[in-house]
Amino acid sequence: MGKAEKKDRTLTLAEVAHELRQPLTGIRTSAELLLESHGDDPAVRTRAAAIVQQVQRIQLLVERARQKGPPLRGARGDVNQAIEAAWSLLERDAASQGAVLERNLAPEVAGVRLDQVALEQILVNLLRNALEAMAGKRGRIRVSTAPLAGAVEVIVEDDGPGVRDDLRPRLFSPFTTGRAAGTGLGLHISRSLAEEAGGALDLLENAPGARFRLRLPVAP
Repeated sequence: MGKAEKKDRTLTLAEVAHELRQPLTGIRTSAELLLESHGDDPAVRTRAAAIVQQVQRIQLLVERARQKGPPLRGARGDVNQAIEAAWSLLERDAASQGAVLERNLAPEVAGVRLDQVALEQILVNLLRNALEAMAGKRGRIRVSTAPLAGAVEVIVEDDGPGVRDDLRPRLFSPFTTGRAAGTGLGLHISRSLAEEAGGALDLLENAPGARFRLRLPVAP
């Protein structure tokens, strides 16, 4: 990929981020108006509140993409909480294919040096990859957390076929994917976020499924 093409991609992403602001604001406003007018209906209240919450999340993701760089001073994220939030976005799709999440979460892990939105973004990408790796089949995704010296470790593994040998060397490069419908950006973005925080994201050897390790430094 030449410099001109890379520049064009960057400009396009910036333009998309800018153009997303208006429709997102419209969606959020409509949901908030729905809450005001039908707040006494539990079903409407639950769904409208969920829409507002997810729009807020997208807005934060867009803003973070525009301000790419190290985490803000004082950024702090809860790994266990991020896993639950990320899985809640995928749980319906997982249930439809009979996939389940096995949790082995350390009860007390320190906050990490990454804001909650970015942390959830990494976990959504890892869990979605694991779910899609099983190609619509029943299976298990296992996630564990553990405290380390000055860091927190997260392991995500699945019952899929694993990562092809030809993809391993460039797995975290942008636009690398083994799926026809994949964008090849999830792992690249996730590793970038981890490294900006002083952490790391790696693919570990594991057969037959894939096994990823995320390490993030503890927040001061």
